[in-house]
Order: sequence, then structure tokens, then C-alpha cells
Amino acid sequence: MRASDVAYDILKGKGQPLEVHELLDEVLERLGQDREPRRVAQIYTELNTDIRFQYRGNTEWGLKEWVSHGSSKSTLRERAVPDNEEVEESDEDSWQ
Repeated sequence: MRASDVAYDILKGKGQPLEVHELLDEVLERLGQDREPRRVAQIYTELNTDIRFQYRGNTEWGLKEWVSHGSSKSTLRERAVPDNEEVEESDEDSWQ
């Protein structure tokens, strides 16, 4: 199992962000690995490149899915146009 998958399971189970050193320690413990600088750096890199994770500041990491981005049913056009602007229909829209 990848370290990032273990980290995801840990955060999902906790339901709240964790300080990065606590998260790394728990990941290493579950993987049965020692806290070697090279391995810690590898895990940290996985967290940084995995889109499921989000740095929350103050050395804490959480899951992106915990952040509300509004209704997931909105269309790209609805998200791209500010609430106070009207969308003008064009000939391109008439084919739909």
C-alpha cells in the first residue's frame, strides 16, 4: 500500500487535519517503517503531489474533500460568471 493511501485512511478516520509530523509518524508506524529522513521526504512528497490532500497552514494537512466548493451540480458557466453579471446568449448556445 502506498504511503499516501495510508495517510488518506488516517485523516479520513480522524475527521480533522493533523500536524504533519504526527501524520508522518502514524503513516510510518502503520507501514512498519523507521523514521529515516529519506523515507519521510518521500512520504511528504507524495502528500504534496496527491490531489486528495490539502495543506491547511500551521503545519497541518487535511483532505480536500472537507472543503466546500459550493454546489457540485453547478455548471462551468455558472461558476465562471459572477452572481451580479448576466450571461448573454450567443448563436453558439442555440444549437444545444
